[in-house]
Amino acid sequence: MKDKILGYLVEEFDNNGVLVWSALMPSKPTSLEIEKDIKNKLHNWVITPLVADTKNIIKVTNIKKYDSKKLTEAYGGL
Repeated sequence: MKDKILGYLVEEFDNNGVLVWSALMPSKPTSLEIEKDIKNKLHNWVITPLVADTKNIIKVTNIKKYDSKKLTEAYGGL
């Protein structure tokens, strides 16, 4: 069964492979136009489809009180 695509990670890299811009998009980009950009600049894009990792889902249920301390400890202080 084909995985359902939930969104897209769009990244732009410079000629040295350094990430210069990224964004999460809910739908597949249809164009990668940059307004008022330098016309002669080369762009290097990577568009990665995002699918759910159903084997490693973390479920939190039956919570009556929100504890942000536990969340920040678990994820390194978002």
